[in-house]
Amino acid sequence: MPIAPIHYRVAMSEPQSHEFHITMEIPAFPGKDSIEVVFPAWAPGSYLVRDFSRHIYDLEMRDRAGKAIPCERIDKQRWRLRTDGKPIIVRYRVFAFEISVRTSFLDDSRAFLNGTSLFFFVEGEIARPCVVTIDPPTGWRISTALPAQRGQRHTFRARDYDELVDSPVEVGTHQVLDFRVDKTRFEVALHGHINADLARILAELRAIVRTTGAMFGGFPFERYLFIIHALSTRGGLEHANSCTLDIAGLSFEDEKGYQSFAELAAHEFFHAWNVKRIRDRALGPFDYTKENYTRLLWFHEGFTEHMQALVLLRAGLISVERYLKDLAEDWTKYAARPGRNVTPLSELSYEAWIKQYKPADNHTNRMVSYYDKGRWAGLTLDLILRSATAGRRGLPDLFRRLWLRHAARDRSIDAAIIRSEAEAIAGRSLASYFNRFIDGKAELPVPALLRGAGVKVQAATPSEYERNDKVKARRLLGWSGLVFASNGERESAVVKNVVPDSPAWRVGITFGDEIIAVDGARTTGATVGKRLADGKPGQDIAVSFFRKDRLRTTKLRLVRNPERKWAFAVDTEASPRTRRLRARWLGVSG
Repeated sequence: MPIAPIHYRVAMSEPQSHEFHITMEIPAFPGKDSIEVVFPAWAPGSYLVRDFSRHIYDLEMRDRAGKAIPCERIDKQRWRLRTDGKPIIVRYRVFAFEISVRTSFLDDSRAFLNGTSLFFFVEGEIARPCVVTIDPPTGWRISTALPAQRGQRHTFRARDYDELVDSPVEVGTHQVLDFRVDKTRFEVALHGHINADLARILAELRAIVRTTGAMFGGFPFERYLFIIHALSTRGGLEHANSCTLDIAGLSFEDEKGYQSFAELAAHEFFHAWNVKRIRDRALGPFDYTKENYTRLLWFHEGFTEHMQALVLLRAGLISVERYLKDLAEDWTKYAARPGRNVTPLSELSYEAWIKQYKPADNHTNRMVSYYDKGRWAGLTLDLILRSATAGRRGLPDLFRRLWLRHAARDRSIDAAIIRSEAEAIAGRSLASYFNRFIDGKAELPVPALLRGAGVKVQAATPSEYERNDKVKARRLLGWSGLVFASNGERESAVVKNVVPDSPAWRVGITFGDEIIAVDGARTTGATVGKRLADGKPGQDIAVSFFRKDRLRTTKLRLVRNPERKWAFAVDTEASPRTRRLRARWLGVSG
């Protein structure tokens, strides 16, 4: 006999209330006197406990005759129901008014359904099939990657709870676009006003999916959905057969807007393999009630950051010059972060739940994002593999190998497997790489590796000439180690961070101090950087500041700025062998 599914119905008859009306029909479980229904605490792909049950209201449990059944709340997200083996109907409302890729939303213009913030599951029955029926307001359409249930209007099926909550749903008057790459259908559900050329958007998406699919030898799905929210926020969340992209809809007035969109789309689409299918054993099946710890977010997120840029380059959406310019600008920012080598990458991943999304004041000095450092670790491994194979093999080959040998066979991975497969490509041990850069704290040798790959690398000390091209004489700027919080009006100069062992650090200026004067001259958020830069290295300056309500003044001695401004470009004088390596790495000539 077929297994009876759990059936959910989602109504939105009062969209102005921002409340979904959910009905959950639980079939009979013969032989069970009681069951537990559980509400998720987090959304896979976003590693923070969000306690979605705080948005539940008017919860009631009844049998099919309408009689209330005994119910005991066990904790913040779990209820025990006395069922006596009979079918049960659970009804409740969910308040949904947070605009993000990881939560649900409802107003009188649209609805966005993210399953972990809407649907209970039955303990021990996550593998049971699910059916969801959506009752939209008149004139609204529905877009989701879930297959439709034949013969039932607005009804969709999922093989289990995991697929149900991994398939977001857009409901509203959004535009629906589509295209094909080979035999695979790609759909786009676009909500909001956008000042982009939609034909170009579709062409860029087509180039991204074609290039990515070629890296893996084809697509692992027959249909894929891009849900695009053209609002004012930016973010993305991956799913197995779809992704959600939140973008600034009015940001396409120049090339920067198109590139930003393409980067986000390439990143989330690459996740259809890396993390959704090529995944750590800790990331599926999920425990939706608590943290699922993994030490591989540097691989799942950071390496994807590296690959997204290569996808755009190979797809012809950016030039080699643009790629290297962006690389240099990002390396300049990364290399200036004082906490980049304090915590190992594997530990940054493990602590994502408590530190990445809930940073303390000293976060910049002690930590760095596993996205950022993972991206540079990915570039480092890519170039190490290229060097070991005369450019013939690199990170794309590692991903394809992990896909074909593990994920395509429904096998999860761990750090040992990643290392083993990378070593198989390199033909030698990579213990030094993994010990020093993944589990250790060594500086990533990005500039040296780039030089070996045919890239011209330059580093300059920030100077007055670089800060203001109207100044003819080059003059070194003094550096204090102070970093200021930004605010819209730029009236106050509040210290956001003090770089360890910097001049400001040594005299005791700290987080939250408000600088009001430098050498007796009044400062604001807009001018404090200029006043500090008026001094030269070796010069003593007086800094006046409020700490709480007390005025203080101290003197600090400026030093030469230890930060560097990096520039990367194609080395036209590289040897033929190095040029071949560079071309194979980038996937394009140049």
